[in-house]
Amino acid sequence: MAALNERWHKPTRSGTNGQCVEVRLVEDVVEVRNSNSPNSGSVRFTRSEWATFIDAVDLDGEFRLP
Repeated sequence: MAALNERWHKPTRSGTNGQCVEVRLVEDVVEVRNSNSPNSGSVRFTRSEWATFIDAVDLDGEFRLP
């Protein structure tokens, strides 16, 4: 996956059923939203919080920050 930026990204393993989250990096804030309801808002994380989350769940580094 390309480096996160202000464009929303879905995981490459996401299916076509739309049940997924999307992430983006805006300055030093990582935003996460529900792809089924993109206008419902997002959850925001600092880079440090995101890195801790990814270390706990991401096996292949797909959402690691640049």
